[in-house]
Amino acid sequence: MREGPPDEVLAGLVIWRPRVTAWLGGRMLAANVPISSGRVTGKVEQEVIEEVSITVPRFAAAEPGGDVFDWRPGANPAHPLARYGQFLDVSIVVESVVTRQVWETRIGRYQVKGWDDDDAGMVTAKGESLLARPRDDKLTALTSPIGSLKSEARRLAPAGMGVAFDPALVDRPCPPAMAWSKSRIENLREIADAWPALLRIDSWGQIVFRSPLPEIPTPVVTLRDGEGGTLISAPRADSRSGVPNVVIASTGSSAEADVQGVAMTTSGPMSVNGDYGVVVKEWSSSLLTTRAEAEAAAQSMLESAARPAQSVPVRIAPDPRLEIDDPVAIMRGDDPALWGWVTAWDLPLTADGGDMRIDLAVAG
Repeated sequence: MREGPPDEVLAGLVIWRPRVTAWLGGRMLAANVPISSGRVTGKVEQEVIEEVSITVPRFAAAEPGGDVFDWRPGANPAHPLARYGQFLDVSIVVESVVTRQVWETRIGRYQVKGWDDDDAGMVTAKGESLLARPRDDKLTALTSPIGSLKSEARRLAPAGMGVAFDPALVDRPCPPAMAWSKSRIENLREIADAWPALLRIDSWGQIVFRSPLPEIPTPVVTLRDGEGGTLISAPRADSRSGVPNVVIASTGSSAEADVQGVAMTTSGPMSVNGDYGVVVKEWSSSLLTTRAEAEAAAQSMLESAARPAQSVPVRIAPDPRLEIDDPVAIMRGDDPALWGWVTAWDLPLTADGGDMRIDLAVAG
């Protein structure tokens, strides 16, 4: 969970201000993009996970009393909203009406991918998280591993892009006989799946490898309805589509002896021994060299695939602290608490805050 205002402040009266800063390389192009509306979204199933969309009056001053600026990029490659390497830093500023204390929560860094002029006085710019860089920056020649999972992750990242690792992840050598594909992001995902780990992006645009989520979440925040709460609605949903109860992970290298790990659901409504039936997912990687590695990868994939199946699409008062993988609890009246992990979020970038939406993958 990101740093930010405490629960009691978000449940009360606050002043909410989105802040967007535009950069090109290390040069600030605009300290305050005067947005009229926008959204930042994150979804764990997306290749680049996070996206942003902002709408700006075409002619507006960046600061009250300042000079009016034309926010349509046109052909200007150095314009704050142009698509020539510009990126947007997005933050949310929350001020307590009672204490006047201020919190600024950094949401993320987004590469501008395009803009649109609606010919009615508004300009919309859209961007993606910096995971777009390893997606777009393909390797120009085939290469094989020369080090460990950590060193290869750093080597495969685009130039100048940082990579961080959860201290709980145990490094191990990569088999030198394999070859990476030309897609950097596919290689990074293969490293994450084989480790096993979670491939994510942080608010500064750094690639992050996190440890797999635990079987039982420990909530970092509890969303409540009623007086003093921030929960608005939490309907339930469930889906069988694409949800396996058996995962088989094996080596993809013909140079290795047969290595295979199998993980299966053996209890509950999705048990392989019950009426759900058997739904198998197969995955292979040359990074798997032992049965223990294959079994760990299979178990992690089985758990990750099951989480989005039963979800709670939640509407809440906006909370800039929440992000992908956060464990959250929901309390509705006298009902038993629901626990789960955030798999998607949709945060408004408007002066009144609006409603935030999250998808919560229910535990158990």
